[in-house]
Amino acid sequence: MSDLTKQLALTTALAFAALGCATTSSSSGDAEAGMTATGALPGTANAYALTLPPSGSAAGGDGALAFANAKAKRAKGELPTYAEAMLEPAELGDLENDEGQQHLSSNKVAEVMNGHVNELFQGCVLREIKTKKMSRISIQMVISGKGEITGATTKPGSKTFKRCVNKKLIAINFPKFTAPRMGAEYTFRIE
Repeated sequence: MSDLTKQLALTTALAFAALGCATTSSSSGDAEAGMTATGALPGTANAYALTLPPSGSAAGGDGALAFANAKAKRAKGELPTYAEAMLEPAELGDLENDEGQQHLSSNKVAEVMNGHVNELFQGCVLREIKTKKMSRISIQMVISGKGEITGATTKPGSKTFKRCVNKKLIAINFPKFTAPRMGAEYTFRIE
């Protein structure tokens, strides 16, 4: 068992003890509705450069509308969806520069997100699994060259759960990189 896994298990056990909750898990590893999970396992990430949203996405195919939605959500302190953030215009800079535009590696994205997975678990997942069966969570996000998450789509979960995750994501900072933005998908499991 890695040190991070031991620390997550100990922290979770202490939180449950303080709340007077019992920890239970099913034999399949899924958290059943009404049962509590014991923790979140460190996840993995796939990073990709300037990827447009998938066809048929929640953006509805209207880039101008998605851009307006993204600006309105940010003005309210909310995080736009992945599709809305990817449809925003991006300054590409000098494309003739031989240095190219660098973005973060999948390993770096996973490293940063794994540093926050316990916050996501404690702050959002524990509440959600009381009513919904969840064993794996996927967060598709847009990261700006400044290292900020500018859009995200989380699956599965209720609207309340997704808003909770987005509030946690807004506070996460990645190292800066030279590309204007990048996409990444981070996935972690619940045990």
